[in-house]
This record gives sequence, C-alpha cells and structure tokens, in this order.
Amino acid sequence: MEFDLLAIRTSITLALLSLILIFATAPDASAVTIVVNFVGGAPAANAAGGGDLTAIVDAAARIWESIYSDDSSLVLYVGWAPIGPAGTHTLIEQGGDPNRETVGLILFDNSGSVSFYLDPTPDSDDEYHLLTEQFQDLGGGPVNVARLLTQPTGAALGRTDLLTAALHEIGHALGLAVTNTSFAADSRDGVIRIADGLPYSGTVIPLAANYSGITTHIDAERVTYGSLMAGLSSDERRLPSDLDILADAQISRLSIRRAEVSETPPSLPAPSSGTAPVKAAASITAFHGLHRVN
Repeated sequence: MEFDLLAIRTSITLALLSLILIFATAPDASAVTIVVNFVGGAPAANAAGGGDLTAIVDAAARIWESIYSDDSSLVLYVGWAPIGPAGTHTLIEQGGDPNRETVGLILFDNSGSVSFYLDPTPDSDDEYHLLTEQFQDLGGGPVNVARLLTQPTGAALGRTDLLTAALHEIGHALGLAVTNTSFAADSRDGVIRIADGLPYSGTVIPLAANYSGITTHIDAERVTYGSLMAGLSSDERRLPSDLDILADAQISRLSIRRAEVSETPPSLPAPSSGTAPVKAAASITAFHGLHRVN
C-alpha cells in the first residue's frame, strides 16, 4: 500500500484550523493535552488481538498526560504504513517558550515485518503477568529505570505490543526527537543532564549512538534493561520509567506532577543474571499511577 503523505498534510491543515477554534474557547487547565487524529491505513494481516489503533494510542496518550502538569498541547497524527520498523515519529511543528513539539506524525508498520499485538483493553495489563522494576544510580541517586511487564498470554504471546510502541513514539514527540531544537541543545555531549528543580537532579542519562551520531534513544548498554525510550521487543510491555519521564521533562522543561511522588516503591524481585542489585529508591510516579490495576 502506498501511503499518501500529501493527504496527511491536507488533513493536518484542516484539523489545525478546527483545533485553533477549540483551544481558543477551552477553559484554562494545568495539564499536558495530547490530541490524537487517525490519518488512515490498516494493520497487517499478522496482527492479533483485535484492538483499535486510535484507542491504543489514546490510552498511551492518557498515561503520558497523567505524568506532567504543564498547560501544553500536542497534536499527533497517527496511522498505518509499510515503514519497516515498528514505528516512526516525525516532528512537524515546534515552538513556544520553552520550545516544545506542537504537531507530530506517528506511523506504525503494516508491512508484516512486525507482528503486533493490538490490545482490545489497552487501559489494563491483563495479558502480562509479571511486573519487574529496575533501579540504577546514574549520578543523582538510585532512580527507577524500567517498568517491564512480561510473561504474556493469549494473543500477546510472541508479538510486539502496540501500546508499548505508541508510548515509545509519544515519548519522542514529548522531547526526544532529533529535529527538536531543545533536544539538540540538551544532548550535545551525548547525554541528558537532569538539572536542579527536577527530582534526581545530577542524574546523567546516556544516549545511544550510531554511525550518524547521537540518537534519541536511551543507551541500552549503559542502562539496565527495560527503559521505554531505549527500545522495545516482543513478549513484553514497557511503561514509562522515571528515567524516561525525566528525560522528556528536562528537554521540554515539563513539570512532573508532585502529587504522584511515591515515598515507598513496590518490592522488587531478585535481579536477573548480570544485573547488579541496586537498593530501591523513591519513584517519581506512584506505582498504581502507571501500572493500571487489573
């Protein structure tokens, strides 16, 4: 299937005009708002689960919206296209003070190279039976670096979770984007340094690099496995870790909801082989805020 980018841009123009009218009369609210617009396409034949792309991306957007308290709006156009990788994000517009992405495009692969699980109930994690949280000291004290759900059952078994892919791509739209000027300014030396005013100030988040230079992904070789913005794999669901949350907060100067600070993190299972045990530390977000109670 050939994806019509001209049609997408026309749709974007028309939708932006309507959004101007909506937000001109919207009541003032101190919260990040993510508006999701479907631009077309259909999942590959090897997708399973029966869930709907828009509903899944909406669920991912609600998770991110619950984390930050700024009065800020992000419009995302989402659809299916034969792109090869699981998902791609393109920044379309940015601006404001502080500078943030305001309009973006997210596409998910329908070539069949990725076998997606489309969760029909994306507001719960029923299909994944084990939650593991990992902590690591990256200079600002032990911080949560992974919230990883594994042991999938049913249609989720052996497939890549579309909710995880959506969370990951929205994470790029919230700051970790190569064409985002704020990201370029904060990542010149290949790391993101968490400044005073944010939890775990002094934390240094290493970014992965490739033949083109610094990437917009957390370095999976230097950070314990499972960070949302490090990547994704089959047979797992990744939720935003505190490290993922801090990275976007630093880049886009976003405020983290303080009401969600957890003084006592959940008890952790024994670390897997090759992972150094790290003492549990307070999580930014309350455990049940991100892991939806089943």
